[in-house]
Amino acid sequence: MLKIHILFEQGSDWSPHGSTHVRLLRPLTHSANQEAFAVSCDRMYVPADVVIVERTWKIGVSLREAEELVAQTRRDRVCLIYTLDDNVLDLQLSGAFKPTFAPETPMAVRYLAREADGIIVSTEHLKQRYLRFNPRIHVVPNALDERICGVTNGLPPTLPDAKCKMVVGYMGTQTHDADLMMILQPLRAMLHKHRDAVEFQLIGGIGDAATMRAFAGLPVRTLDIGGNVEYPAFMRWMAQQVNWDLAVAPLEDNPFTRCKSDIKFLDYGILAIPAIFSQVPAYEKTVRHLETGYLARNDSQSWQTAFELMLNDESLRQRLGRNAQEEVLSTRTLQHCAKNWREAILAIFNSRVVVHVGEMCQ
Repeated sequence: MLKIHILFEQGSDWSPHGSTHVRLLRPLTHSANQEAFAVSCDRMYVPADVVIVERTWKIGVSLREAEELVAQTRRDRVCLIYTLDDNVLDLQLSGAFKPTFAPETPMAVRYLAREADGIIVSTEHLKQRYLRFNPRIHVVPNALDERICGVTNGLPPTLPDAKCKMVVGYMGTQTHDADLMMILQPLRAMLHKHRDAVEFQLIGGIGDAATMRAFAGLPVRTLDIGGNVEYPAFMRWMAQQVNWDLAVAPLEDNPFTRCKSDIKFLDYGILAIPAIFSQVPAYEKTVRHLETGYLARNDSQSWQTAFELMLNDESLRQRLGRNAQEEVLSTRTLQHCAKNWREAILAIFNSRVVVHVGEMCQ
């Protein structure tokens, strides 16, 4: 059994981000891996067989801190794995991202990527972006933990229909203002036209008050998640409280977003929520147009057409929701995918051990 210590990316409250749960804590502690790994996590280094450092690790991490971490793992003969689920080197530093970055943070990221025994990323595009730093990269796509997604006997709970309006929803971290603003015109037009029949509900997703002001006078509501902030509690809350007829997943197309994963397809799909997705790399290979979702080009006319079709065709919405749910439950939950993490970690660990044994025999 390998001892694995996770150095998770630290937020301002020092607790693991949702991405830490999705990408590390949930898959590595899943029952499928319980006989392979003994897992610990902290903000500070602890010797183990494998140390996994996530993304930018510390708020404002410096190159010197990254160098010290690498030196310590080498002194302790620890296998160092670097993990990424975002293209942080092409990130536009604004809003919620500013506090986590210092001038040296990109240098620290490059150094960790170069010096790690291997890297695990979430998408093929992300792998291609970081191959210049390290050829030992494994792609492990995101998967949801069925244990915390309200799944019972293979299916999420059925919510009671107690609504007087149809509900279109959007969920995301408070770093997606630009994505939402991209569809502002067709979204506003749709809400104005159907104001008596449709409500737009937001969970997170807006970090700039000016973005919210753009919806003034329209049927828009922000849902309060209460104390369900940490990822496991939030996903249980979603399964129990969110009752959307349609969801949206707009995403800009730029060097940063091209490396994004299809996580919103998973989040919406496991709850059988039909959705409109931007026709960009994150979703093009996952979402089957008019089978498991609707793919819309990033222009106003395409989104306006998508809204009108989806709002006026209940049978289509139900079919897309059912198909998406079946796809996620059968292929993208940890009961099917946790083993992918085990295989990637062992491949890096075993390759690293062979190299060091060779060095010791010289």
